[in-house]
Parts: sequence; C-alpha cells; structure tokens
Amino acid sequence: MAVSPAVGYIVAVLSAVFNGSFPAAFKIPMVARCDLHPMLFQLYVSFGVFLSSWLVLPFMEFNGTLTGADGKHTPAFPFPYLGVIAGMIFVLSVVFSFAAIPFIGLAMAQGVWGGSAILVAFIWGVAVFGNPIINPGLAAAAIILLLTGVCGIAFCDTIAQRFVKNGATGQTYQNMLNMENGDGGANEGTPLSSEEGNKVLSRWLTGVAFALCVGLAGGSTLVPLNYVPSNLGGLAFVPAFGCGAMFFSPIIALAWFSYQGTVPALHLKQTLWAGILSGVLWNLSNVCAIIAIPALSYSVAYPMLQCALFVAGLWGVFVFHEIQGLAIGVFFIAGACLITGAVCLALSEIHL
Repeated sequence: MAVSPAVGYIVAVLSAVFNGSFPAAFKIPMVARCDLHPMLFQLYVSFGVFLSSWLVLPFMEFNGTLTGADGKHTPAFPFPYLGVIAGMIFVLSVVFSFAAIPFIGLAMAQGVWGGSAILVAFIWGVAVFGNPIINPGLAAAAIILLLTGVCGIAFCDTIAQRFVKNGATGQTYQNMLNMENGDGGANEGTPLSSEEGNKVLSRWLTGVAFALCVGLAGGSTLVPLNYVPSNLGGLAFVPAFGCGAMFFSPIIALAWFSYQGTVPALHLKQTLWAGILSGVLWNLSNVCAIIAIPALSYSVAYPMLQCALFVAGLWGVFVFHEIQGLAIGVFFIAGACLITGAVCLALSEIHL
C-alpha cells in the first residue's frame, strides 16, 4: 500500500514549502543584480530539475511502498514516456507565467493562475480520476477559502492601501522573482479614448488568457502520472520528467530569442548555480507531490500545493522585506484563509 494519509499530508506540506522557496535563490543580491532574463531563468531551473531527477535512482527499491505497488517490479532504470510530457507541461507553466506578467501585473497574474490551478487540479481529481468527496459542502467551502487566500496574498499590498490614506504601506509585493508589475497599459484616473480603451482591454484579456494557461498547465502537471502503471509511478516517474523539462526548455528559449533577434547576457558564473539550486528545490516539491498523490488523491494533494504562495510570502516578509506595513497583516489573514481551506479540503475526504 502507499504511505499513510498522515504521512501524505506531511509530504504535501513539504511540497508547498519547497515550491514556495525555489525562487529564493534568485533574490540573493549577487544574483539579483544580474537581472537575468526570464527565459534564461526557466532554462537554468529546468537544468537543475534535470540533474536532480537522477538522484532518485538509488531509492527505486522503495518505490513500491511509496506508490502502493508492492509486489510489482520497478525497473532499475525506469523511463515512463508520459513523464516526458509532464516535464514539458511544467516548462509551459513557467513560460506562460512570464508571458502574463507584463500584460496584467504580477499580483493579478498570481491570483488568476493560483486560483485556476486549484480549480483545475480539483476538477481533474473529482471529475476525471474519480477521487471521492465525502463532504461536498466542506469541499466547496475549502475551494472558496483557498481562492480567497490566494487572491488575498497576491493583492495584499493593494488591499492594505485601501485602508491607509495616500496608500503609504511600504513596498509593493512583487513576489520572489522580482518581476516588474504590469499595469495593463492604463494610467489610473486618466480618461481613455475608445481606441485606447480597446487596447487596454485587449492587453488585459491577453494577460488573463496567459495566466489561465499557467493555471491549466500548473494544475495539470502531474496528470500524466495517473496514466502510467503503478510500478512506473512514484520515484520511477521522476527521471523522465526531468528529461522532458530539459528537452523542451532549450527549445522554448531558442524559439523566443530567435523571435526577439537577440540573446541576452547568460551570466553563467553568477546565476547558473542559483538556477540549479532553484531547480533542485522545485524538484523536491515535485517528488513530495508525487508521493502525496497516492496517499491523499490528486484533488487534495495538488490544490494544497498552492499554499506555496504563502511560503513565498513568508520569504518576502521575513527575509527580503518585500511586504511591509499594513500589508503584512493582510498577508497573514489571507494566509490563514489559505491554510484553513487546505485543512477543510483534506477533511472533505474523511468520514467525520
């Protein structure tokens, strides 16, 4: 049998911790000063994912215990091809996130893709994989709390400004990647002509569409895991995942730079190690999610991963001081909603 539900919840929490921490390496001053291009960021992270994926091979003898496939032989060098597809989906989620931010800003983009990823993962689990929901009312309340928490964290600075005269709440929360917030092309308070208004609406719709693609990809990253034999799931899924990420990431980067007609500075000495470290942390999150899914179900384990946004915010509060003033209080209230939603979602599959 797979690991116990209690262990599954612990591993799911660890998955959120690692996922919320993986961008932190790029906030280290010597790395941040390089202002690395986002496409290079995703390339270096994918390289870290690829390298760390092979570290699971010595532990294949325990794979049956982790996946519930006891008695079924796991090859010493497994390579389920659906893992390659999952790795490619991961790269798409990162690339679409970078595409969304310039159009609608980081805060709105995070809110859209975080909320949609929760819904997508929950729908996959319940509607497609048949994960049982014992208490539908509690599950619905959990989803609402999770969405509220995600939006509250993403917009904590904006919400705080509503309560402070002149909006003096400190720095704007821009998240761990230190991206610029887009404004959708509008100057707040300035009347727009019909043509300008259409342009703003077009930019906003484009950004939301990209953010929804992030949520769709993010909530579906490990969907292929559910279609491999049990003895090729779990840790056996990881090496192929890393290969998929490493195969697809350079293709996307080369296509982008070819379209732009220029290649930015690589900053290999200053940033490659940070990318590898970030990739290792992300892959630890990935492995934890892979272990948690058989123990909990996709509809519970993967939405819980969105608590990573709260972990990223903790880095922003206590280490990088990106969230300040009243925004800190808003952040923790939203974080409480997020965590309460995760707990309610877990309880919705338990006979109370």
